[in-house]
Amino acid sequence: MNILFVGEAISGFGGIETVLKKVTHFLTNDKEASNNYTLYFLCRDDRMEKNWLQGLNVVCHHSGIKISFFRRMSYVCALAKFIVQNQPDIVIAFDSPSCRFSSLAIKKSNSKVPVVSWVHYSLDHKKHSKQVLLANYHLAISSGIKQQLLERGVSADRIALIFNPISRVTQVIPRPDNSQPAVFIYVGRLKFEGQKRIKDMLDAFSGLNQKWECHFIGDGSDRLKCQEYAHKQGVDENVHWHGWQNNPWGYIQNNIPAVTALLLTSSFEGFGMVLAEAMSFGIYCVSSDCPSGPADIIKNNINGTLFKPMDYVELQSILKNIIDRNIHTPPNEIKHSISNLYDDVYYKNLKSTLIRIKNNKKLENSL
Repeated sequence: MNILFVGEAISGFGGIETVLKKVTHFLTNDKEASNNYTLYFLCRDDRMEKNWLQGLNVVCHHSGIKISFFRRMSYVCALAKFIVQNQPDIVIAFDSPSCRFSSLAIKKSNSKVPVVSWVHYSLDHKKHSKQVLLANYHLAISSGIKQQLLERGVSADRIALIFNPISRVTQVIPRPDNSQPAVFIYVGRLKFEGQKRIKDMLDAFSGLNQKWECHFIGDGSDRLKCQEYAHKQGVDENVHWHGWQNNPWGYIQNNIPAVTALLLTSSFEGFGMVLAEAMSFGIYCVSSDCPSGPADIIKNNINGTLFKPMDYVELQSILKNIIDRNIHTPPNEIKHSISNLYDDVYYKNLKSTLIRIKNNKKLENSL
């Protein structure tokens, strides 16, 4: 199968990059099929981080045209030419604008190749999300995104719920023993409010009287604001800022040997991959029940706990309960709770879905 992935330039440091590397690896190493792929990026300049692209089959089309209409047309014309020359079986667009560019390019090339949307964010919280409707099929990485597509009029038999892939690991990151403080971690961008809402976490911490600490692994434009607010709330001695780490889980294993729970206070997500990554190490997770993703991953009181988004009082109550050592699920059961997300299961489902799309078959209940 010849697959063309199309998208606008991305940062090189997010979850979509991790998934793209994994999926292209799956395709290349599939011993049962002969697969080809191209990652085709639509770029306004040459500033996109490219280190993560080493070893991948990549095309970057640059257009510095300042007038947006003509720049978009240059994208469409170049993509149409590429489609004619390379004859892909499927075009997978990983953002909403690229669904439009791909649809127009296919029309211009007189091709009948299907366009598949594969967005990694909540459609309710992104500009131009209606352009996703130009795709013929849709890969939904969470039940929330599937529901958003249904609400926008997409037929259920054109949507496949595939989630995101998580690597199996043999290691377990243990919990601290009862003589030690509870240890919380956060892994991700530091946004005071907005999507990540670190403010809610710090507000919840301010009412904790037990022994605890929290380690923040990540960076962002609001780092200083978060640190200043931690001081204002009187919790700065309990929190530790580790900055951005290229391999956060390796860093955690080397520097934070015991973890009680991972925390996520987002107002919205696409999937919430950090939750599943933590669970692969046997870590209990506490997350806002935001759109979309966490509810697909967290099974309440088994591998984690959900709370109402922006309700720091409820979060505070959950944290107090956890500090009192009321997590009873063994780490290996937490690891097993996400069996449907592990790489081998994921690729089996994705492969089956792509074959059905290539053959123009319905997707509902296909997996």
